[in-house]
Amino acid sequence: MSVQMQRRLFTVQEYHLMADAGVFGEDDRVELIEGEIIVMAAIGTRHASCVKRLVRRLSAIPEELAILGVQDPIQLTERTEPQPDVVLLQPRADYYATAHPIPSEVLLLVEVSDSNVDFDRDVKVPNYARSGIQEVWLWDLEANCLEVYRNPTANGYTSVQKIERGEQVSPLAFPEFAVSIDLILG
Repeated sequence: MSVQMQRRLFTVQEYHLMADAGVFGEDDRVELIEGEIIVMAAIGTRHASCVKRLVRRLSAIPEELAILGVQDPIQLTERTEPQPDVVLLQPRADYYATAHPIPSEVLLLVEVSDSNVDFDRDVKVPNYARSGIQEVWLWDLEANCLEVYRNPTANGYTSVQKIERGEQVSPLAFPEFAVSIDLILG
């Protein structure tokens, strides 16, 4: 006799209520992906260093053109609210105090991956595409390269480019702003 187990998926609203009720500890690193609460991998030193370099470089973009967010939630759907490593957001007078950003407000979304690159590439990036995020950068610290995803569709990104050491990349929203792969990877 086979027993079928059903999974209980959560909404973003339920996820926030659980956080408010203290279900998650102050130091718990979790995010909501497709209704499931996912424990995020610990941030290693190389990952943290890459994020710091990205923040330093991207903070040169004037704040009247973009708001820089670091490991903050983005509400993609009613059941998905990841916490990407870095985002550039459309400016808003309240600095997103009244609501987390939604996909149409994201100018660039960045994930830095070392031990969880397959999850980011195979689960999160397709979610970003389905949500209409225009550009995603996936820094693959195992392969020492950057994957740039552009032109989202319901089936994924139609443009995927791998950028190696010695090269530079510019966000679609800021084509005159170059980012050195070597600088970010260290």
